[in-house]
Amino acid sequence: MRLLRMRLEHFAGIDGPLNIDFAEQGITVIEGPNETGKSSIVGALRLVRDFKASSQAAEVRAVRPTHVQADPSVEIELRTGPYHLTYAKTFARKGATQLTVHAPAAESLTGDAAHDRATAILAETTDLALWSALQATQGEPLAQPVLATLAPLHTALASLGGEEAVGGHDELMQRVEAEYLTYYTPTGRPTGEHARLAGELTEAEARASQAEEALSEIARLTESHERLVLRREELTGAIATQRKEVDRLAERCAELDQLRQELQEARRIAEGADQTLAIRQKAAERRTQLIAELDEAQRARREAESDATMAATALEEHEAQTGSEDPDTAIDAARSELDLAADEQERARAQQELEQALRRLDEARAAQAARDEARAVLRENAVDEESVQRLQDDHLRWQTAAARSAGAAPTVTLERLGDLPVLLDGQEDEVREYPVVRPVVVEVPGAARVTISPPAPLAEEVAEADRLRREYQRACEALGVADLEEARTRARMRTEQERLLADSTAELRRALGQDDSLAQLEERVEYCRERVGADEPPDPETAAERHRKAIEAYQRALTVAEDSRVERRRAFEIGQQLRERLVRAGTAAEHVRARAERAAAVLAADRAQADDATVAAAAEEAREAATRAFAAVARVEAVLNDHGADELASEIDARTDALETAEHRLRELDHEIIAVEATLEVRGGEGLQDAANRAAEAVADLRRRWVSVDTRARAARRLHLTLTDHAQRARRRYVGPFRTAIAELGRTVFGPGFDVEIGEDLSILTRTLDGRTVPFESLSGGAKEQLGVLGRVATARLVDDDHGAPVILDDILGYADPLRRQRVLAMLRQVAREGRVQIIVLTCEPSRFDLLVPDATRRLG
Repeated sequence: MRLLRMRLEHFAGIDGPLNIDFAEQGITVIEGPNETGKSSIVGALRLVRDFKASSQAAEVRAVRPTHVQADPSVEIELRTGPYHLTYAKTFARKGATQLTVHAPAAESLTGDAAHDRATAILAETTDLALWSALQATQGEPLAQPVLATLAPLHTALASLGGEEAVGGHDELMQRVEAEYLTYYTPTGRPTGEHARLAGELTEAEARASQAEEALSEIARLTESHERLVLRREELTGAIATQRKEVDRLAERCAELDQLRQELQEARRIAEGADQTLAIRQKAAERRTQLIAELDEAQRARREAESDATMAATALEEHEAQTGSEDPDTAIDAARSELDLAADEQERARAQQELEQALRRLDEARAAQAARDEARAVLRENAVDEESVQRLQDDHLRWQTAAARSAGAAPTVTLERLGDLPVLLDGQEDEVREYPVVRPVVVEVPGAARVTISPPAPLAEEVAEADRLRREYQRACEALGVADLEEARTRARMRTEQERLLADSTAELRRALGQDDSLAQLEERVEYCRERVGADEPPDPETAAERHRKAIEAYQRALTVAEDSRVERRRAFEIGQQLRERLVRAGTAAEHVRARAERAAAVLAADRAQADDATVAAAAEEAREAATRAFAAVARVEAVLNDHGADELASEIDARTDALETAEHRLRELDHEIIAVEATLEVRGGEGLQDAANRAAEAVADLRRRWVSVDTRARAARRLHLTLTDHAQRARRRYVGPFRTAIAELGRTVFGPGFDVEIGEDLSILTRTLDGRTVPFESLSGGAKEQLGVLGRVATARLVDDDHGAPVILDDILGYADPLRRQRVLAMLRQVAREGRVQIIVLTCEPSRFDLLVPDATRRLG
């Protein structure tokens, strides 16, 4: 037995309706705080199984809610043996019970009949004692499950270990054999009334299955509609979240734009401070020069008389040493080099932009070609899902009418008895069953001709089937397809092309970027080519390095030129002095005095504007201001780098593309929902439920008759098989195989040194660990609990799937240490992966099962 779904309402500890979906294979974890209804889940399973809906037993009264006046109800969906059923009860004085059997044949019962039928199905397919034994409920003592009386476990162990043969009971065996042959042949095939009713029931079930399939299609459409609506709600929430994230990133980008503006302003201030520093440094140098000139003039006045004799020689030496090169020539050369380096750097940048634009252009052209191709294919293929649905409806109506006419038609069987040929509709045939949906001619040439015509009502049904077939063929011709399968193929092709169209459009938009069209992108490429020029562009790093060196060389040239000008002025003045001393040796002192007076006057005039300390302080202040300005530039650049300005722009683009894709998918979901709703509206008025009910009633009638016979037959077969089996292998011990099963699982939990001693009642007597044996009753609470889990899991693992039951573990491992708990969870996960055991874990402490990796999880509270 496998639990699939449960719904509880108005149970103690549960406020509103509680829906739980169980993993059919694997592990389901139900987690929630205390008093949120976890234990009610286990209790509800027992109530719906053991008590009628009108029962007033204490167990039923105990689950009634205390905070609201309402009747508790429970609904479970499960698979057991060949049955798939939904079983619901509302517990009250006039309680309600409903049973719906989905497979192997549809059944729908209410009231006591539903209770009795469900009880019979469970008794037929599930051992109730096994079901109870596999439940470890909260608050029960640390005791082992009672396994000695579990027939499914004994059967499983017998199949593993076998039994000893036992003789006797010959008369009983003969009577059982005679009863068995009433229902089965010696080879085990059904016979007599048992076989006849089984055949009639199979045919009725086939008809009911067709009607149920039509209803199932409506159910599938309804489920699809619910999934689409749920997906639309999830996608709407995701779009809102993504839109908030895009807005948040845009705000961050706006903040970084402010930082970029601050960086530009800081650079402008730094350039101004640098220029101010140069001017004030020049003023300081000029003041130093004026003071030096005054000192020189005063010294020259004192030495003028002594230098007169040396003036000619000094003049010659001075003129020989003084160069004639103009300092502006070096500045012009450095400026030209700087302009060339800047041009190369600009061409290198233009080359990078050109390569990026060309790459985007290739991607945009490829995307546009893909988009045009998808549009062309879509124009040629007009078969969409809606067209396929209409064609499918026409096909279904035709097939239904054809099946109805064929099923209602009489059958003629042709069998030739002699040597004369017999013709059926002009064709010779040996033996043939032929449904008479149109007039059939049976002829023995030269002897007889028989014409068999269908009844008039059947002719109308055949005509209707032909009309529906022609409508279906016309619909195929209108779509340009041969049949429904080709239409489905072309619809899938159209859907794929629509997806390709959307993808190529998004790719084109991404490739264009800030450009609005391919033409604009091509213009950008041409503009970049013009900037690059015809010559081979330089390497970007080389161009940047050359530009940097050119700037340094230009700055050095400016400094050298300024120094050269100062030196040339000094040399000119010295030369003039020497010439004056040569020409007017007698008046040299007067001339030196005049020069000194002029120097003093100039210095005085300059000091009248600002004294020496002021000039020096201004130069130092300009130097500090320049230092602060360049530091501010570095700080803003560091902030921009820390905020990842470039990565932020890329993330905004990616988020925006994802948002557009999600919005496109939301529009597609809206179209799908509208299509499903239209289909449901059309199919809802076809009277499918009435047809299914009639078919189900016919099945139920035959099933009641067959079940009566089959129950006796299966009882006879079971008794026959049991006695036969026991006669061959009875008395064989079960202990060995069960001990092996426990030890195999236990070594995963306790280690390779683990072993157990099993009693005849299949209980664990002692546990051995690494050579030390301890009785079960002397073990710790944690060890007892772990062994109890091992016993239940081993039992469920051994029992046949068709007669097994879920393992339900309510708040286990509370006594286990972390390492042992981890190993128990690993063992449960290993067993779950085998797919033979369904495990349901209830817990108020989810962290205890973090390593379990469940296949389904339900959170309560």
